[in-house]
Amino acid sequence: MRVKELADLTGTTVRTIRYYHQIGLVPVPERCGGHRDYDLVHVARLVRIRWLAQAGIPLATIAVMLGDQAPAAATPDLRRQSVLADLRAGVSALEQQLLELQAQRDRMRRLIAGVERDGHLSPMPPAVASFYDRMQTRAADEKTRRVIRQERDFMELAFYRGDMPVESAVVYEKLTEAGLADSIALFGQIAEREEHAGSLGEREMDRIATAVVDRLTRHMGADVHDVLKSIDLGLARRAADLYVRLAEPHQRRLARTIGDALLTTIEKGQADDGDTAHP
Repeated sequence: MRVKELADLTGTTVRTIRYYHQIGLVPVPERCGGHRDYDLVHVARLVRIRWLAQAGIPLATIAVMLGDQAPAAATPDLRRQSVLADLRAGVSALEQQLLELQAQRDRMRRLIAGVERDGHLSPMPPAVASFYDRMQTRAADEKTRRVIRQERDFMELAFYRGDMPVESAVVYEKLTEAGLADSIALFGQIAEREEHAGSLGEREMDRIATAVVDRLTRHMGADVHDVLKSIDLGLARRAADLYVRLAEPHQRRLARTIGDALLTTIEKGQADDGDTAHP
């Protein structure tokens, strides 16, 4: 049969078959009557190659599996073990791809739900976005509004990157009027100190960080223990590192102090057995 018939029979293309010839994966048949004459041996080999390739196995590995590149001294058992190792590695790679696809699917579903609910096209939960909108409205001066915008931009980036624990949304979902007042007051204090953040002493930075932690834990209310337990500590560390990286150079010491204070609170909450008092 001619190459076009082989391609049609095996569900591939002439171009692919010629590429397989080029890399030595499919033998080139002898010419007969001016054209290459393929037979059942080529069909069987090409079907096997396509089946393995569709399972996600690289062509170089397929060549080894089919015995094309096996060491001369390799025993059948060694070759079998090599094939099994390659197949298991292929399964592991596919499982990782499945996890990544599932994560993409979940993000897409959250976006769909957000648009269906209120037209909100962002991975940042609506409660978080609403909080920053309200803070902007309440801010008394541009300096405070700038601090609020910076934090909102950080939060949105962290949610886009998947670096922000989704459990953090509970802090914003349960905000009372008193909680909103606390928040705008703290933003104002941070704005006042922003220009001098690089010269703040350790005690003053610790005081600011403590105020941030106290505000957040108060907002969690009675759920604080469950929320802290449910946070992925690895994600929380990534969020804290991102917070520091995005801070202005003269603010990074303060950002690190705040990030470390939050991480310490999470770690203590996760170590808590649930019977002790919470913040």
